Amino acid sequence: MVERSELQKKARTIDAHRKQMDDLHARIEQITAIIDEHTVTASILARLRQSVQSGRAGARLSIGSGVTLHYTHDSEEEGTALIDLGSGVFGEKPWAEALAMTEERKEGITLLHKDLSEQATVLETKITQLAQEFNEAAALLQPSQTPQPATASSPEPEQNSSEEKTRRPVRRGSRFGNELTLDD
Repeated sequence: MVERSELQKKARTIDAHRKQMDDLHARIEQITAIIDEHTVTASILARLRQSVQSGRAGARLSIGSGVTLHYTHDSEEEGTALIDLGSGVFGEKPWAEALAMTEERKEGITLLHKDLSEQATVLETKITQLAQEFNEAAALLQPSQTPQPATASSPEPEQNSSEEKTRRPVRRGSRFGNELTLDD
């Protein structure tokens, strides 16, 4: 027989796992945005490298607040880009190197995304299993807690006043009837 405290513990565990799942999904969304940003950056660097062959490369660069600068590079040689080398240190690198570094970072971030997605899948499976165990345990507990209906032929036993004082108050009026929920 399953006790109510065990059910509450399972419910708390499920809630904790769901919160962890929500946090994982939020991180996955953030990483997806970073991957998308790296894809755009790599695409722009690749186009700049291609257009330099004609001797002139151009782009429009957004600097924020709705302001865009026109950039032109008048040379058959590759231009340079400032790139974060780590720990807030920036270095000037040719477009090809900046592109290679961006692609390398994107691959690392993509692996992180894949790892987090796998963790989310494992956690979803665990939550499903725990919820199923909770429902099965709740089903076992439910019949023992519901009062048996009194029949007209059976007289009700008399209760003395000392029993009434030691009896726990009955919880009344749940929105969901007498069913246990994860909040119980």
